[in-house]
Amino acid sequence: MGDHRLLRWLLLVVVVVVVVVFLLVTTIIFAVQANSKACKDGLRAEQECRNGTHFLEHQLRRAQEVLRGTETQAAICNQTVVTLRASLEMAKADRREQLARVQELEGDTAALKQQLQNALAEVERLRQRNDGASGGNNDPASSANALSPLVAAVFLPLGLWDLQA
Repeated sequence: MGDHRLLRWLLLVVVVVVVVVFLLVTTIIFAVQANSKACKDGLRAEQECRNGTHFLEHQLRRAQEVLRGTETQAAICNQTVVTLRASLEMAKADRREQLARVQELEGDTAALKQQLQNALAEVERLRQRNDGASGGNNDPASSANALSPLVAAVFLPLGLWDLQA
């Protein structure tokens, strides 16, 4: 039985030595392959790829930030355009109202001119009738002089003084 036991131990030692040698050989092969030029080149290429990816991601983030800023500016510009268009429409409406008011005032002015001419004609007619009834004692120059300040007071605010000239 002692030989049998010794044989088992010997067999176990041989198996352990074979396993250790196998592991040692595979580790050496792995180390050689890991330190080979192709593996180092692959690792370097992988690192360069990572660096390039990080750089491109950084560039993309910057481009997205610029895009967001540009979109914000475009929105502000669009709002400004809307505001300016509304202001322009209001200014056009105000201008149309002003033109309508000017036309209305021109019509009023023409009517007032006509009324003034009619009143002057009536004054002249009354003066002639009055002169004819009094026998011509009134001096026409004095009548014109007396009427002149009144006419000036009426014509000046209306801008119609050119009717007398």
